[in-house]
Amino acid sequence: MKTLYVSDLQKSLIISGEAFLIISCEKSEDKNGRSYYRLVLGDKTGKIDAKLWSDALLKTDEKILKSGNVVKVSGKVDEFKGTLQLNLMTLEKVDESKLDDFLESSMFDPDEMVKELDEEIHKIKNTKIKDILLKIVNDQEIRRRLKYWPAASVVHHNFRSGLLQHILEMLTISKSLVRFYPNADFDILTAGIVLHDLGKIYELDGNDLAVPYSKEGMLIGHINLSLQLFEKFGGKNLPKDTYLHIAHLILSHHGTHEFGSPVLPATLEAIMLTYIDDLSAKARTADSVIKRIPINESFSQRVVWLENAKMWKGGNGDETTESDIPQDTEDIEKLTEQLEF
Repeated sequence: MKTLYVSDLQKSLIISGEAFLIISCEKSEDKNGRSYYRLVLGDKTGKIDAKLWSDALLKTDEKILKSGNVVKVSGKVDEFKGTLQLNLMTLEKVDESKLDDFLESSMFDPDEMVKELDEEIHKIKNTKIKDILLKIVNDQEIRRRLKYWPAASVVHHNFRSGLLQHILEMLTISKSLVRFYPNADFDILTAGIVLHDLGKIYELDGNDLAVPYSKEGMLIGHINLSLQLFEKFGGKNLPKDTYLHIAHLILSHHGTHEFGSPVLPATLEAIMLTYIDDLSAKARTADSVIKRIPINESFSQRVVWLENAKMWKGGNGDETTESDIPQDTEDIEKLTEQLEF
């Protein structure tokens, strides 16, 4: 039974024999050519970077160093570039069946979220669209996966039931637009929101604790898998323009060719879906990053998924001092060059 979680870890804390999930693991070499491992460990409260240096590696069975394993570790919590990091002294595999301790989960109850999704689908006025969506979400295997699947292996909503929460966040945001866009087809938009990422239940292996990509995910991708699900459950039986419109929302929701959309958003509803999706994803990413900023820090490291911004903790009642503001050496060097005459 776990007694110490990632959320409990603080700088200088010594831990002994605590169990965590290996989320990712990569072998590297230091500047002297000695092997070490860079890991990400986690549980239901979050994740932390960890290092297993060469000395500790000599006492470790490397066969257990793979994502998805639950391991018992000892070490010290240090700080590296403003982020907590666990320097490991020992690491060994444990047989742990209580997965709820290790899986980061939505703050909301999955049964209640599924019930809410059902209610939202029942509000759709177009009975043909409603019937198809109900067939999809009531399919036994799809419902089981949708209830617990993450929306990603990294980045946003990458926790248990994250996909379902992402869908409900988007449906909630969409309701705020009804008053201002009476000409928009919100039945079509609702269908696009429910379906756009549904292929992730097959793109990601949610049965594996580390949530790797499946073979279908690597070779086909969730956009095409989502369209296949829509068609499998009767999408092509809809009137042609209705089918094309919903299919278009699925295919265009990443917004640009650069980000993987086969086509660009070309309807009002497609534009709405793209930016509602982006808002939900980026707000959730920012929230996750801010929660991981160490207690004695005000800013995160640069976040590639948020245009390399350094997120400010803010709003905690503390005044930010000049020493709290991160300074990048490369930025200072560029400024110095510009000031030289």
